[in-house]
Amino acid sequence: MSSIEFYNIELAPLADGRVYVSMLATTVDDQEPQLLTQEIACDTVATIEDALAVIRQGAARAYHGL
Repeated sequence: MSSIEFYNIELAPLADGRVYVSMLATTVDDQEPQLLTQEIACDTVATIEDALAVIRQGAARAYHGL
């Protein structure tokens, strides 16, 4: 399995006051010269602290194998 090259994290405030959080991991394909992107986490949460928890959980999950 390829190692993760980088993460993309998106945070967006929603009209109802909640926060949308999305986390993607990008790896390099071992077979072809291309980048592969996989969603690790995606959720709508009440606070920035909750968003950070989603990011922490996603990073831990990615670290232990996508």
